[in-house]
Amino acid sequence: MPAPLLLLVANERPLINIDATLLLNLGIWVALFLFLRAVLWKPMLDLIDAREAGTEGARKAASDLEHSAKALQERLTKELSAARTSATAERDALRAEGMKRDAEITAKVRDEVAASVEAQRAQIATQKKKVRDEVLATVPALAADIATKVLRREVRS
Repeated sequence: MPAPLLLLVANERPLINIDATLLLNLGIWVALFLFLRAVLWKPMLDLIDAREAGTEGARKAASDLEHSAKALQERLTKELSAARTSATAERDALRAEGMKRDAEITAKVRDEVAASVEAQRAQIATQKKKVRDEVLATVPALAADIATKVLRREVRS
């Protein structure tokens, strides 16, 4: 090497001095690392793990609840369908019974009305005959009276 270059390299200070300060700095860095890991990083990592576990637990619980809700909904749908079928059958039976009772009541009332009408007709026929007999009984006297008034003389029958 040329002399001036050696002179420059010899006068230049080294980048890292390996002595007791280097070991002291390394010791401080290790101690700080251990302290911060125990005080800050470990609790922070535990908190993150706990939150992830809670989130996963909540997701699993939500999934379980969703499956349970679907099962309950299916059961409810089946029970509602069965209830509707039963209600429809019962409604049809009640409707048929109601129509039967309606027909019975209508027939009974129709028979009562027919009997009442026949009784009224018989009574009217009796009254008609009575009135006709009374009118026929008064016809000769009425005719004689009319003839007397028209002819202006007394008519004998």
